Amino acid sequence: MTLTGGYKRLYPWRSKMSKSSDKPPFSYLENLECWQQAKRLAVDMYQFSADGNLNNDFALRDQLRKSAVAIASQIACGRERGSGNEFINFLEAAKASAAELRTQLVISREIGYLSEGDFLDFEDKINRISAMIGGLIRAIRKRRESQREERAKQISP
Repeated sequence: MTLTGGYKRLYPWRSKMSKSSDKPPFSYLENLECWQQAKRLAVDMYQFSADGNLNNDFALRDQLRKSAVAIASQIACGRERGSGNEFINFLEAAKASAAELRTQLVISREIGYLSEGDFLDFEDKINRISAMIGGLIRAIRKRRESQREERAKQISP
């Protein structure tokens, strides 16, 4: 089978990224540091919640896990949707899931399921991920604004 023009239209990143609207493969998502860290946080939360009091409190344990998984999942969903506005909406949802997880960890600490050290460790991870997501949102908005300004210059005489 030879590569035809149709193949290149379907998979433009196979040769090179030609337009900002072209979506790269999933591996591009894996290059996003915020997604990598969010995924690692979800794995850490699963491992942490498998033992101790959290393991017996099914409702809180499951909610902690769902919130942690939701952060990485929202980033992935947004990236695959395509448009910058949709990506930003999903990134904002990921930040909201991070806030939800932080709240659940505060409650876990206050009822004695989480030590202060473990809480601070998770809180630091969540804060770093949330800051990375916020930086990505700002970068996307700035890029879109630059593109608008460039188009306006091209249209104006």
